[in-house]
Amino acid sequence: MKRLVAVFATIFLMGCSMGGTEGKGTPDVVVSIPPYISLVKAIVGNTMTVESALGANFDPHTAEVTPSQMRMVQNADLFIGIGEEYEGKLLSAIREGTKEVRVLEMDERIPLLSYSQDTNFVDACRDITLPLSGSKDLHIWLGPKRLIPQVQVMVDVLSKIKPHNQSIYEQNGEALIEKIKDLDRRLHDKLRPYQKRAIIVSHAALGYFCYDYNLIQIAVECEGKSPLPQNVSRVYELARNSDVICVFTAPQFNNKGAELVAKELKLRVIPFDPLSEDILETLEEIGNMIAQ
Repeated sequence: MKRLVAVFATIFLMGCSMGGTEGKGTPDVVVSIPPYISLVKAIVGNTMTVESALGANFDPHTAEVTPSQMRMVQNADLFIGIGEEYEGKLLSAIREGTKEVRVLEMDERIPLLSYSQDTNFVDACRDITLPLSGSKDLHIWLGPKRLIPQVQVMVDVLSKIKPHNQSIYEQNGEALIEKIKDLDRRLHDKLRPYQKRAIIVSHAALGYFCYDYNLIQIAVECEGKSPLPQNVSRVYELARNSDVICVFTAPQFNNKGAELVAKELKLRVIPFDPLSEDILETLEEIGNMIAQ
């Protein structure tokens, strides 16, 4: 009996010691938002573990950092951010930690559109497409053309962390870029008949997508806040003059204004998740739903 117990104990301990990297806690790479998980994983394969500091159900514009998130980035090898305000506390935690953590601030490496430059943006508070002067659009993962240079930057940084895997990362990065280029070509072909037409969004997340494919984005929110009745009236006016295709809503934001506009104008309401982990699938679905 004692021998049997000893055997079971040995098997149990072996099972514990053979657990995969997922059970070891701290990821090698921490990204600001879930869409970057799929991009990093496509590059590194199973050579590194990747997690997002922020879950898919949180608004990155208003998120609060938790102690566990700060500990996670302090123990990672790399943090990839996009310039959201909540990341400031994560960066402070990295500076205060004892481990040297590389930081890749993607918003500083990729050309950003400002809302004042992006002629494909209109919001409910303005009469023309030149609002929010100087304010930068940080939704850089939601435009295929902006993804390609981001992949190139990530390959370079990841190769410096794991130089013995550089050839693997470069090969995987090239394959990922080809997938993105193929997606971009499909979206161009699919959306060509819809150029210069508008989509309505509950939150102005699709500026880069609209910029890439010559669409107009009408945001129901007013300067990042829920619209007032007069703002909704302005959306009606804009929509009637813009040949609107559909209305996009997102689970992280207040969609009541967008749903009200859709009901009034008898437009399709399309839920989409801008923070879904598989960003290429998300972009494909956006194009499919517009062209439906």
